[in-house]
Amino acid sequence: MTDVDAVVIGARVAGLMCASEAGKLGRQVMLLDHARKLGEKIRISGGGHGNFTNLYTAPKAFLSANPHFCKSALCQYDQHDFISLVSKHKIAYHEKKLSQLFCDQSARG
Repeated sequence: MTDVDAVVIGARVAGLMCASEAGKLGRQVMLLDHARKLGEKIRISGGGHGNFTNLYTAPKAFLSANPHFCKSALCQYDQHDFISLVSKHKIAYHEKKLSQLFCDQSARG
């Protein structure tokens, strides 16, 4: 086994973003997921269009043993930051019911 600085468990949006950001900092990252392909759950969500966030994500929508964790996490990087990243990369998206955002094209890439 190779030495790693971080192990990220789960290759959905949050796990991939975490691994990407750690990699940008020069860290050696191991990304683990139960699916055969990384990001597979993203590809199949939303009928293959990838439900990537919700417009009204808020700390009160999450359950945690530490009720302040989500407040801290979302003040560092929230759904609007992610939407800006998606827009920066010119990925077209649309809103569906319940303020869910999906890619216009297939999430397959």
